[in-house]
Amino acid sequence: RCPPGWTQFGSRCFAFYMQRKTWFDAETFCQTAGGHLASIYSAEENTFLQDFIFQVTGAHTTSWIGGTDTVKVGTWMWSEGSRLKYKSWAAGEPNLPGVEDCLLMNWVGTTGWFDWVCANQASFICSKNSV
Repeated sequence: RCPPGWTQFGSRCFAFYMQRKTWFDAETFCQTAGGHLASIYSAEENTFLQDFIFQVTGAHTTSWIGGTDTVKVGTWMWSEGSRLKYKSWAAGEPNLPGVEDCLLMNWVGTTGWFDWVCANQASFICSKNSV
């Protein structure tokens, strides 16, 4: 089960927040809520989150998810600690290593993943395990 304001998919809960934050502030916010910025483990989860954001906002709203390569440039990890196994990078992404070190989905209305400057602000998605 998921708490009020969270939506279940499989064994996990997701929450979308429209307010724009930096990647780090969004991760801190998600941790305070008992989770992390969303990690995405499958194409099914990715599609679910694209659809979920579209239902809430009426658009493919650019949103932070939990991937970062700040620890080691070029090695993308989820903020919960695991390596990215499933990936949905847009063509030509990731680019600008060492400059764009945090992971977004839905860049300017597209549905692929993009790396972006972590200090920039975007809407975001949190995830945590259901109980």
